[in-house]
Formats: sequence, C-alpha cells, structure tokens
Amino acid sequence: MELKEINVESILANFYQPRVKFDREGIQKLAESILSNGLINPITVREWKGNRYMIVSGERRWRAHKIANIKNIPVFVKEYKDELQFKVESMMENIHREDLTPTEKGKFCLEIKKDSGVKNNEQVANLLKISSDDVNNWIDDVKIRKTLLVGKNVPHTILRATRGFPDDERKKLIAFAEKKKMRTDDFEEGFIRGIYKQADEPTKKALLSGRISVEEAKKENVPEPIELEETINDTALEVNQILHKFSQLVDDMKKDNLNDLKKSIADKLMTTSGLHTKSFEELVNLLRQKGAKPHPLILALMKAKNGKR
Repeated sequence: MELKEINVESILANFYQPRVKFDREGIQKLAESILSNGLINPITVREWKGNRYMIVSGERRWRAHKIANIKNIPVFVKEYKDELQFKVESMMENIHREDLTPTEKGKFCLEIKKDSGVKNNEQVANLLKISSDDVNNWIDDVKIRKTLLVGKNVPHTILRATRGFPDDERKKLIAFAEKKKMRTDDFEEGFIRGIYKQADEPTKKALLSGRISVEEAKKENVPEPIELEETINDTALEVNQILHKFSQLVDDMKKDNLNDLKKSIADKLMTTSGLHTKSFEELVNLLRQKGAKPHPLILALMKAKNGKR
C-alpha cells in the first residue's frame, strides 16, 4: 500500500459503509484530539473515478478532519481486484466495532450474499472470516424486523432469544418481553427456557394473552411427583448396597485402634449383630430357593450357629 496525503474534499464516504449513523459528539471530540495531537493512524482509501478516492476504513477520522477544517489527511491507498473484495474488506474493517448495530451488520451481510452469489450464510461467514452463528443472527435480525414489523428499539438480544419459534408465536413473545420490560437474561433463561418451553399449549397461550401471570405459569409447570413402585429387585439391590457398606465399615474398624473403642458401644454392637444373625440366615435361605449357591464360608457359619459340627 502507498502512503500519501490527500485533500479531504477529494475523498468520498464509503458507499458500502455498514454504519448508518455516526455519533457527532464523538467525532467532535476526535477532531479536537487530532487538532491537538495530529492523526496517529492514517485512513485507508481506494482510487475512485475522476481522480477521487473512496474510504475503506477510517470514516470517523475523515469526518473529524472535515469538522476541524484540516485540508489534507494521511492515507494508505489500496488496490482491489473487484467490488466484492472491496465490500468484504469494508465489512471486515467495521464488523467488530461496538457502535455498529446487528441490524447494520445484517444488511451488509445480505448485500455481500447477493453480490457474491453464495447460497447460504455459512459461505458469507467464510468470506468475512467470522462465526456463522453471528451471520445467522444478524441476517435474522434484519428479516424479523421487516417481516414482523418489530420496532428498532427492541434489543437484538431479545430477537435472538426467540429464534426457532414460528413467526406468529415469535411476534407474541417479543411483544410479551417488551410489555414486561424484561432484561435479556431474564427473558431468555428464566422465561423462554425455564417456563415457556416447558409449558403445554394452553398454558403458553394463556401466558402470552395475559390470562395468567408468570408466577401462575411456574406453578403450572411443576410436575406432580412420580411415585415408582419398588420391586423385589430394587429391594435386593438395596440390601446388596447395605452389605457392601457393612463390609467397608468392618474393614475400617479393623484399621483403627480397638483400644479406643468404648466397651458400652462394643456391647451394643454385639447385641445388634446377634439380633440380625437370624435375618442374615433368612436372606441366605431365600436366595437358595432362587437357585443361588451360598459361599462355603456362609454354610459353615450357619452350621456352626445351629450347633452342627
């Protein structure tokens, strides 16, 4: 790129500038800064018709020079092989600026999509080297404002939260968010995902029409607890878990210092163990009826208990 100084009157604003509005107060402050400190970063332009130039990036700096009545401005002159390359770079220069709205980005993406002849948003994203989700959201923003007549004051984030719903339902959801003056997080997470998607159709309609409140819908969404009947297999697995836990606890006792075990507690444990010996024997007999073969050690213990040697 070639660096030179050009008269500001020989430069045209970018015809493909995504930004629709410029903050005049911000440009005035920029003009004052340029008058005090000079221009730190030259703008980028391309040659245009009749010995004129068109801005690629730096339109705010150029406007600030005009406000400050500075005649010349440092520029980089860049060449492009075609208009599409110029449009794409113009978009890429502005895409991450905070003062460029999603609607402005969406309109520019649609222009690039049309001029480039690509068939889907993913290809537009590849051209701009950005996320396809961003392109989808920006283009959706433009289309939904046009088709549903959504006002410009409705935040992009609210529109994004309603993607995937049919247009009629979507319009009602957006109107609901506006009426309730809901913050995006409350609307998307708390309402859409937490309440609305879980509700049945009558509850959804009642919500959007105002016949029931959000609080009432929350109560509607609370499912009745399902009481599952416990089967014999569930009971057997529970007993199995208890026996495993019992075995682990006995192992833990063996690792500890038995001198620290209080005699009163030892006596209590001995009594309880004796009482449960009968239950253990009954369990073994039940399992044998099912065909389970007892461990030899269990048979030996049962014979010993019954006085059989």
